[in-house]
Amino acid sequence: MISPETATDIAVMYRDIDAAEKLLDDVKKAIDNFENVDIRDVFGRRRHTLEMGIPSGESSRRILHVPYQLAIPVIEATIASHKARLTALAEKARFELSGQPGSLGDPIGGEL
Repeated sequence: MISPETATDIAVMYRDIDAAEKLLDDVKKAIDNFENVDIRDVFGRRRHTLEMGIPSGESSRRILHVPYQLAIPVIEATIASHKARLTALAEKARFELSGQPGSLGDPIGGEL
């Protein structure tokens, strides 16, 4: 049986990959049609640049006004990283399904 943790991690990776691929598509379209950029923030305001950050309370960090052209390689690297993690999680799930002793919940080769 696949552990709940592994199943959740796989679902999260798929969700994050889908979100990143949609963002990448939106950014590429915005660059192709720069005059008609219509990427909006959560408040519905048009954004002509992106914001990158790490939300962590008082010690949060943000970079504002990231040009779309710089965002593309960052998003592509994120997608590649998530796909690699997904491959590792799929291997972990196969191991868990094999029913070998100690396979449930134990990461292969340490923390993934």
